[in-house]
Amino acid sequence: MTGLVLWGAGGHGSVVLDCAVASRAFDPICFVDDGWEHERSFHGRELLGTSSKLEQARKLGYSTFLIAIGSNATRRSCFGRALGYGLEPAVVIHPGATVSTSAVIGGGTVIMPGAVVNAGARIGRNCIINTAAVVEHGCLIEDDVHISPRAALGGGAAVHRLGHVGIGAILLPGADVGEGAVIGAGAVVLNRVPAGVTVVGVPARLLDRRRGLKHHA
Repeated sequence: MTGLVLWGAGGHGSVVLDCAVASRAFDPICFVDDGWEHERSFHGRELLGTSSKLEQARKLGYSTFLIAIGSNATRRSCFGRALGYGLEPAVVIHPGATVSTSAVIGGGTVIMPGAVVNAGARIGRNCIINTAAVVEHGCLIEDDVHISPRAALGGGAAVHRLGHVGIGAILLPGADVGEGAVIGAGAVVLNRVPAGVTVVGVPARLLDRRRGLKHHA
């Protein structure tokens, strides 16, 4: 068994804890959180204090970590800092998920219950594949991406770094989501979404906050 530190004692952290416990791959498990300096426990697990305690955690025998924070940008920042303390990024896969033996999963990624990751899919580091999400064959998911609950990615779709695919969104086969782009809940992406934009609707269209919806994506 491997000791695991979860950085993030919030709602997402509680779900990641459930996944880690269910996997039976980690023991003991503790938390750090910069907003809970004076608390001593979270969901029955030791809360060491702020992230400055990561070095102490390593000395106590916790050799791996996972950033249990939903925001891509925050998770990315914390991930780099945790690496600096000499901890190794864990991969946490709930036993209720289905992951192909030919899929590649990067360190620091969590795969939630009911998720499906099919043959040849490549998932980068520090990603969230949330509850009941589907990542079909040959998909590419780069680092620091969040695939929300019940989102579905068709074969060969790609989501580049810091992309966020919202709840129930659908990417058709071969669709490509640019770096930092956001796909709104329930949106259907037909082809390519440029970097840094937000798209919503069916079919997905660029959201211009001043003028409303624009062209299809």
